[in-house]
Amino acid sequence: MLGKTLLHICLVVLVVLVVGSNTAIASYRMHFFLPDFPPYTMPDEQGNAVGIGVDKMKLILDSIDVDYTFKVGSNHGRALSELRSGRSDGFFMASQNEQRDQFAKFANSVMVNRWVWVVRRQSREYFDPENKEKYVVASLVNTNTNFWLNKSGYKTAAPASDIKSLISKLSSKEVDAVFVAQEVFNEEFKYDTRFQIMVQVEKEFSVYISNAFLKKHPEFMEKLNRAIEKHR
Repeated sequence: MLGKTLLHICLVVLVVLVVGSNTAIASYRMHFFLPDFPPYTMPDEQGNAVGIGVDKMKLILDSIDVDYTFKVGSNHGRALSELRSGRSDGFFMASQNEQRDQFAKFANSVMVNRWVWVVRRQSREYFDPENKEKYVVASLVNTNTNFWLNKSGYKTAAPASDIKSLISKLSSKEVDAVFVAQEVFNEEFKYDTRFQIMVQVEKEFSVYISNAFLKKHPEFMEKLNRAIEKHR
């Protein structure tokens, strides 16, 4: 009886050891708070993070053994606030600016983001973005495009919370043009013949990783950048 009990215990221990040896332990555990920024990052009907930026970053993070979680909500301003407070280790997709650089490090480019002017079709021939005093323009709240408009001295209307509200300002002639990432416009209005676009600039689009996380894992940024180059 004692022999059978000892045999049973040995078998249980052996199973635990085998299972444990095959259980992967992630090199890094990270939480990302993401802006609701279609088509790059957005929630599906179940609240899960989806989008072309999410697909790209999953591939990159998986390749360097990151155990990650995503939460989508609000905008880039909220994403930065979550990072600053320590509730998030990073956010994407984003372009670089000095405010974000104070609290996080910008990784190598994951994709190219085209910033475009959107105008009413009948205004395309006459719109000159260099004439800052002539036009009232707008962008999306807490985005780098809105930050750029204000920094560059444009006459701006209140920023919109989403692309449909922004284009509504243009349709109603509240503004003369809107300034936005091309893919954001294309998500809802790509085939809308009422509007035309003009490319202003191409910006690197990538992920910010918090300084606090990098202080604990100083080797991480090099690994991340190598993975980005491999999977870009």
